[in-house]
Amino acid sequence: MDIRCGFPPPNAGTPDLPTHRHPPPIPGNRPIASPPQPDATNYGRRPPIARPASHSVSHSIASYSPAIPENTYTHRSSPSLSNGTSSIQYPSVVRTISSQMSGSSFGPFINGLVSLPPQASINPSPLSRRRSDYVDQSQEALSGISSRPPIDYPDLSSQHILRPPPAVASSSMERQDNRPRIMQHTGPKPPMIQSDYPVTYWADIQIGTSGLKNLGNTCYMNSTIQCLSATVPFARFFTDGRWKSAVNMVNPMGSKGQLAQAFAYILRDMWQGEMQCLTPLPFRRTVCTYAKQFAGSEQHDSQEFLSVLLDGLHEDLNRVLHKPSIEMTPEREAELEKLPTQLASEQQWQIYRMRDDSLVVDFFQGQYRSRLECMTCHKTSTTYNTFMYLTLPIPNHRGNSRVTLQQCLDAFVKEEVMEKSDAWNCPNCKTLRKATKLLSLARLPPVLLIHLKRFSVKGHFTEKIETFVDFPLKSLDLTNYMPPPLPPGVGGAPSCSLDDPRAQLPPYRYDLYGVTNHFGTLSSGHYTAFISSRGGWLYCDDSRITAADPKDVVGKPAYILFYKRTKA
Repeated sequence: MDIRCGFPPPNAGTPDLPTHRHPPPIPGNRPIASPPQPDATNYGRRPPIARPASHSVSHSIASYSPAIPENTYTHRSSPSLSNGTSSIQYPSVVRTISSQMSGSSFGPFINGLVSLPPQASINPSPLSRRRSDYVDQSQEALSGISSRPPIDYPDLSSQHILRPPPAVASSSMERQDNRPRIMQHTGPKPPMIQSDYPVTYWADIQIGTSGLKNLGNTCYMNSTIQCLSATVPFARFFTDGRWKSAVNMVNPMGSKGQLAQAFAYILRDMWQGEMQCLTPLPFRRTVCTYAKQFAGSEQHDSQEFLSVLLDGLHEDLNRVLHKPSIEMTPEREAELEKLPTQLASEQQWQIYRMRDDSLVVDFFQGQYRSRLECMTCHKTSTTYNTFMYLTLPIPNHRGNSRVTLQQCLDAFVKEEVMEKSDAWNCPNCKTLRKATKLLSLARLPPVLLIHLKRFSVKGHFTEKIETFVDFPLKSLDLTNYMPPPLPPGVGGAPSCSLDDPRAQLPPYRYDLYGVTNHFGTLSSGHYTAFISSRGGWLYCDDSRITAADPKDVVGKPAYILFYKRTKA
């Protein structure tokens, strides 16, 4: 019996981009792909089998964790915790959060059997909403907290406010400083979990690997886990046990650490390397508890799974305990329009992190700028949106079966005209107007995920774009797609060490370290992965891991590209 695997949904997870309908779930057989050949072993559903203790979700918190080799820094080990509990003291929640409250892909824990999900990922449902669509439920969830100790905010009385010294120059020499600066958000900082973890560059080291059994339709999951495991400093946070003191237990959109724990255990088992092949059943069971669309036997897509997994980990590890309400007033929007892109971007990034701040944000999230301009009155509206990955269109020129990644990036930032059904409701003209829309990069993350948009919707039909995309293994340079740095003395943005890959200073260069591939057509398909390890490449096809030729990494099946920023 052939293995049924997933097909890519549309551009899920990237805000403000044109959306497309998901392809209908079409059962199919796994194709016979050209080398490297996908693993054709049949892994049907089996009854649970006895597993060695090192591969069970019931591990003790104090059990051994493998050491991922350090390379750029020596970090401190986390404090010893008993019974797997966090050192953070949370108030007790006296009421249960209903599943209707959660806007995340991960709902509250439900004991017992997992109900069947909606048909694959093609039907619109709360489980497939984008992060920008989420409704904050934190205030409602925390309203039932009893006996909550008061938060010790800093005293903001007048005697403690720092004031500038008196002017030294005479009135004739005084000058007003009109240089643009970041508008600071007023009010006390929201309560946070102190779980800072260094974000670093990393060298090409030996990756701890184990094959992952296909549980019937889980090649989309296996290929994604292999690439995240190869994200070395991110994986180290989990294998070292640092996640235990970083779990947000009051976030109604998280799983109270259950997902983070399951993810940590499977990474630990892979890096230990005690078994050539692991059965990821406990991890999948936990995922299905909080993202029920993966619970059945429907086909799924690796990009969808990657988005849902990182979103769930973000909610588990969100440092913000209480999300403040932040409104964009017309006055603030008008002020934002006047600021240089670099300052407006930094301001909006700081405001975003007042509500969403986690290890996932540190490593994977960037920001792009979207600018609308009315073609009648030339009124502009600029917004800054975060992204977890960039979904790039593939230019499909007639007679051209090969494009470069740079051509895909150019298509992403190309100005488009919004008209007819897409016309803009201009706030100045107070009617629908023809407008231009321009996307540009404003902030780049340490780990850049690029999703090649290989599936397009035409009417009631969806087709796969088989165009070969040529992408670099080394030195992907995105400096020309970013705004130039501000001159010294302008701004006021917080400084960032040049040893920190989050520093928004040129050059912006990236090396490839992982790829997920999709083989097949709309009626059948299979996912595999390439990962970089100690100067070479490995090919991960479910339970099999073999050495790979670098020239095979850049191929037609490439679907999601994992790039890491390199130090200048």
